[in-house]
Amino acid sequence: MSMATFAMAAASAIQAVLYLGRFGTNDRTDGFFIAFALYSTFGVFSQSLRLTSVPLLVKPGARLSTRQFAATLGFLAVLVFIVTVALAHPLARLIAPGLNAQGRSITASALPVLGFAMILQLWAAGGATVLAIRDRFNVIATAYMAGAGMGLVAFLALMGSAGEQTLGWSMLTMAVVTCSCMLAGVRRSGGFDDEALPTSVSSFGARIGTLSRDAVLVLGRTVVYLAFNVLFVITLAFASHATAGGTTVLSYSYLFASYLVAGTGMALGMSSIPDLTRQARAREAVFTGALPQGFRFSMMIVAPALACLIVAGAPLVHAVLPGSLSASQVHTLRTYVALLVPWTVFALLVNFLLPVMFALGRTRLLNLLAVPLVAAHVAATALGSVLFGIDGAVGAFFVAPACFAIVLLAAGAGRDARVQLALQLMAVTGRFLLVAIVAFGIGWALGATLSSLFAQAVVGGAVGVGLYLAGLRLFARPQLEVLLGALSSRPSTA
Repeated sequence: MSMATFAMAAASAIQAVLYLGRFGTNDRTDGFFIAFALYSTFGVFSQSLRLTSVPLLVKPGARLSTRQFAATLGFLAVLVFIVTVALAHPLARLIAPGLNAQGRSITASALPVLGFAMILQLWAAGGATVLAIRDRFNVIATAYMAGAGMGLVAFLALMGSAGEQTLGWSMLTMAVVTCSCMLAGVRRSGGFDDEALPTSVSSFGARIGTLSRDAVLVLGRTVVYLAFNVLFVITLAFASHATAGGTTVLSYSYLFASYLVAGTGMALGMSSIPDLTRQARAREAVFTGALPQGFRFSMMIVAPALACLIVAGAPLVHAVLPGSLSASQVHTLRTYVALLVPWTVFALLVNFLLPVMFALGRTRLLNLLAVPLVAAHVAATALGSVLFGIDGAVGAFFVAPACFAIVLLAAGAGRDARVQLALQLMAVTGRFLLVAIVAFGIGWALGATLSSLFAQAVVGGAVGVGLYLAGLRLFARPQLEVLLGALSSRPSTA
């Protein structure tokens, strides 16, 4: 699952670099990326269905049949259509208040295309949920990798004619392929032909009422994910008042960090939620088992990836494609990524804690925390923006997730366990961040002695990676061996 997510990230990275090289950073790209931020937020929300809806479908004790689940997702798709297609222009004014008329028109034009992609990604996530319950993880991974590949093909084919909207059409192509492959896999594994749970639906009105109740049931378990991921849309609304191109640079920084979270913490959570649910119903301990180990493996990957982007990635893009990022924007990108490091750590922790809380049946608590989470983020972002401008708004991004993670840890673990877990997580975070900082700091210092920007980036990145791996052999050898063994082994067929 992680490899599939990173394959999608690799395809997105290629498109991101090509997009920068072709269109640069300006008011029009700012307009597109504000719409794209909404798509990305909804994409993560859709993926969260694979975590939150599993307990509703796992037997015994299922509250929805797969047929009812599919009908509910169809009902939600209608709502998405209304918001992103029928109300595209009012929505553009709401989420892009700081853009000029030209940039906002790009936002409004992108929303319908991305809206249809959202609908298909929602259905694909529903199919992945059913496949996960049936232990068909290879089918899920294949579908997402096939979609990523075809999305890249569409991007290359359209970038000469579709302008700034090229990435939107690419996402739609990816969604079409992913959804088609996923639903084909569901059909081969048994389809949606199980008997529906007893209901009384004798009329159209009764059917709508049933769908509404099922939608509330599904969304009620997912509202916390929607709240957590809409935080960036709020941050981006504050950042839309920056100079032209600033919103685009911030979007790239966030997309990189969010893919790291999705490819590690969320992928592990999606893979483990069925087993966590069964263990919780069997009254087995689920909180202290996978959390520290999974977080350790995630930090082992995330820490060097962030450091590598700061030291080598941003200047390398500027050196290869000088028209994509200016020298000042390279500095801005590095600053944003550095400011997003605390958010990435706490977002990882939240994505490990939420599946455990859902498995334990703590849905009501999570729903109660959704509104305070958003309110705390708005307050922190507004204060940071007033004190330090756009950098302050981005720097405040971690505050609400940090508070949220602390509350989840305190509520989910026992008194003795929470202290032990907190100490373990702090030690893990500090260890891998320190190794990454030292390794890539030395790489940056060596690269800085060279005159060529390209050589600086290559040397800094290569030395940093080499020293980081050497550091892992000293400080995390068992985890390194397990990770390398997992990457080199061939997955079993489902």
